[in-house]
This record gives sequence, structure tokens and C-alpha cells, in this order.
Amino acid sequence: MKADEEIFDKVTIIKHPTFDQAQQAAYLESASTGGFTFPIVIAKQGERRFLSGALPIKFIETRLIPRSAIKGASMADAKSATNRPLESKHAQDIAKYLVENVDGKYIIPSLTLNVQEPVNVYTISSGGNFKLGFLAMPIGVTFSITDGQHRMKGLLEAIIALEKTNPDAAHRLRDDSLSVMIMCESELSQVHQDFADCSKTKALPPSLLSVFDTRNPANRILADIVAECPLFTGKIDSTSKTLSKKSTNLFLANQVRQLIKHLLVRGNPADSEFEKRAHELLGEKRQYKKYLDWYVAFVNRVTQAIPVLREIAEIDPDSPKKGLIPKYREEDWVCLTATGMNVIGTIGHELFTHDVKDWETFVDKLGALDWKKNSPFWEGTIIQGGRVITQTTPVRKAAGKAMQEIGLKSDLGNGQGALPLDAPVEAPAQGAD
Repeated sequence: MKADEEIFDKVTIIKHPTFDQAQQAAYLESASTGGFTFPIVIAKQGERRFLSGALPIKFIETRLIPRSAIKGASMADAKSATNRPLESKHAQDIAKYLVENVDGKYIIPSLTLNVQEPVNVYTISSGGNFKLGFLAMPIGVTFSITDGQHRMKGLLEAIIALEKTNPDAAHRLRDDSLSVMIMCESELSQVHQDFADCSKTKALPPSLLSVFDTRNPANRILADIVAECPLFTGKIDSTSKTLSKKSTNLFLANQVRQLIKHLLVRGNPADSEFEKRAHELLGEKRQYKKYLDWYVAFVNRVTQAIPVLREIAEIDPDSPKKGLIPKYREEDWVCLTATGMNVIGTIGHELFTHDVKDWETFVDKLGALDWKKNSPFWEGTIIQGGRVITQTTPVRKAAGKAMQEIGLKSDLGNGQGALPLDAPVEAPAQGAD
């Protein structure tokens, strides 16, 4: 029986009565042209057919043709490209991620491609819009990248880097595969539209990203602290960008992450710098446990010391009493704001970094401070004109003032750090300024 054919731009779909015949025809074509055959799925979106499957990295690494726009290009030049300008830093970040995780678990989202030369797809005769098939590709076939140029560039850079440092890992990476979506589209204007459509993704809220991205040890320690500190357990919103006044959650996950930033590095550095420091300080298991144990002990001690925190910690997150949290928030407690938590985190950093003996006794004294926003104690630092000031300098000033109040020397401005007020001070070295 003669096979039926459908042509979609450069893709010809050839239909056979049986799968065996379709497979045999595909392999026969590849054998006679020195090409390759891969199983795929033929499907439909809107008015267009597309092919979906997975291709070995070592097969596609030389067959993908990026056509990136040049930065500063004219509109005419940009229209001849199929991608945005290549951002080297983005590709390097992907390469670094792959190098670090090639021996474990990693994920690269699908590439969206367009075939550049005519190819044949063999399948069965059926009326459905979803069917299995076999893609026969000539030896010289190439694809343009509609979406995924940075993933592919990062992958190639990772292979090059691994070849120099770990050839076996480079070989294993080449043996892996990438999922692909192959569009049957020859009109450049539609390729541009496809890329624009693929780019309309919604970024994860910072709170959800801090929960999902556990490759960063700072995010792992966030999850562990929330799990082990009753103040936070069951009272943290991990999906929202902001917390409404009526929310029965106490903080956003990203706000607890800010607390951890202040505990770990005494400030609020950019995420890239923070992640670098987190890997340095928390990357090794023994160090991670040391920091986690101390941070949990510190947060729980602070919780017991400050009455309003203790009351909230005692609320069962599954009980109706969780509905009291908005009422506590309405009472305008500094310690129920992200800024107040950052002040507490800064104090914790000083105690931990300087290994203050009997740190618990100093933390207990925090309970005697007036943590209301209208307290004169905070005016001029994190409270100015009745407003909460979130910048790093006011936070450090407030932490320094609180430390003086509980009996600790503190000069956060020049890095003297935390010492008991009665601790001996070394004389300056000869010739010191």
C-alpha cells in the first residue's frame, strides 16, 4: 500500500499502515543517507504541527545554529536574528551549574527548535492529532534555536570546561539528552513571535524561590530553621510577594531569608554575593550543622525572651488561634517586622562571630527592651518620624544601641563587634593609629 504524505514547511509526514512499516522506512532512509533516526511524538497546537522528543547532547551540540541579535543592532538587523543578544554571564552561570551538578541531579528545560533542512517523519495512518513517529534526519541537518540559546551555550561551555578538568564527566554529560520541541515553521516573523511567546514567563516570587532552590545552602538552612523554630513553623508564607495586614502568617519566607542574611553576613548583600558567602560558610556538612544548631538555639532563645514572640510561638498553626496573628501585627511591634528581625539577626551575628560566652544571658535581656514602634528607644534608628526605616545603616545602629542596652560593647560602624561591657580591652599596638 502506498504511503500518504502531509507536508508542513520543511517537514514531510509520511504515513504507513503499521508502526513496523513506518519504523522500517525511517531506518532504511537513515541507512541510505548516513543519517539518524529518533523516536518522536507528533502533536498539534493551534493550527500547527510540532515534534517532541529527546536528542542526545553529542548529536545536537554541532547541529544547533544560534542566530542572536547584536547589541545595539538596527531594527532591520534585529529582524534577521531569531534570538535576543547573547548574555555571556547568563550562559556562564548555566555552565557553572552544570559543572557543579553533572555527577548528581540537574535539569535543563526543553529547547524549542526549528529545522533548517527538509526532513521526513514516519508514522501510522490515523485520524488523531497525537501519535508516535520516527524522525529521519540526514547527516548534515541543522536546527535554529527559537528558545534556549543560553542553555545551549552554557552546555557547550560546561563540556569545554570539563574536558580540561574532568574528561570523564565531560563524556558523561555528552551521553545525556535534552528534551526538544521542534516547530515546523519557516516564516521568520512567526519564529520571532514564537520566541516572544516563550519569553512571557512569570518569575517565581522571592519567597517561593527561597523554598524551591535548595542547591543554595542558605535556602536549605532557611527550611531547617523554619522547621525547628516554633515561632516560624506553620506561620510562614512561601508563595506570596507581600504579606497582607490580615494574613495569619507571621512572615514571608523571603523575610526569614533576610534574617538569615543578617545572621550569616551581618547585612543585606546582593543575592549573588550572599549565595557565594553561603557556599563558603555552609557548603561543608559539619559547618552547616554548626551554624544551623546555633541559629536555631539563638532564634528559640530570643523567642522565649521577648514575650510577644513567645506568645505567637505557642500558637498551634493548625488551631483557630492562628487568627490572632493579624491582631498582634496591629499592635505595632518592631519585632514583628522584617526590619526588627534584621536587628535581631545582626545581634545574633555579633554574638556568634565573636564567640561571646554565656550569650544566652545577654539574649534574655532583650526581653526587657520596649519593642513597640512608638518606643523612644528606636526613634532615630529604624523608626524615624513614626515610619520603619529598612536600610542597613539604621538596622546596624539599632542593633548597636540594643547591644549596649543589654550589656555588650558594640561599634558596628568600625567593626569592633560584640564584647561584654566589662571585658578587658587590649592596648593598641605600638605605632597604631
